[in-house]
Amino acid sequence: MTRQIRFAGRWTETIGWIIGINVAIFLLQHLFPPLTYQLALVPGRVVPFHAYTLLTYSVLHASIGHIFFNMLTLFFFAGDLDILMGRKRFLILYLGSALTGGVAAALFLHRGIPVIGASAAIYGVLVAYALYFPNTEILLWFVLPIKVWVLVAVWIGISVFYSVFSATGGGIAHIAHLGGALFAFFYIGRAWRPGGLWRDLKYRWRRRRFKVYK
Repeated sequence: MTRQIRFAGRWTETIGWIIGINVAIFLLQHLFPPLTYQLALVPGRVVPFHAYTLLTYSVLHASIGHIFFNMLTLFFFAGDLDILMGRKRFLILYLGSALTGGVAAALFLHRGIPVIGASAAIYGVLVAYALYFPNTEILLWFVLPIKVWVLVAVWIGISVFYSVFSATGGGIAHIAHLGGALFAFFYIGRAWRPGGLWRDLKYRWRRRRFKVYK
């Protein structure tokens, strides 16, 4: 099996639009501060008049660092998925992960704390990438090579830990991350079809036994 190390992302029109919308909304947040409150997800006010915030929260960001790292991660991993899956299926993955993350936050987080950020959608992208390309290696901190499935498993483990054992989660809505990851697992991994999922896992495991010779 050839070794593939990921150095950069793949730009597509879909990814460009998603990044552009997020950047535009981020700028509008600073020009019109009330916009953040109107679009943010506040668990205690979702029902009955703010159900739209289950999705709109995902285009808001708290700081330049927040939006930079979310969009950088999107750029690194989403382009290949967009090409592989097609725009329609990729958007279902992205928006479905954001929505499921919003529902999880609304159900389990403190009723008065606002939730913003694209991280739930990003976690969905990461899980999907790990399912499709599990053996791809990336350079952690641009130095340490690590397989993407290992990195995603560690990040999900961290979110599980904070969701279970920390009341505040370090100021991060980890439960929303898990919601996005869960949607991607069901959507891409076909977890609702145990037989198909099991056959797919066996196929992926058997492929590891073969080497590619050039």
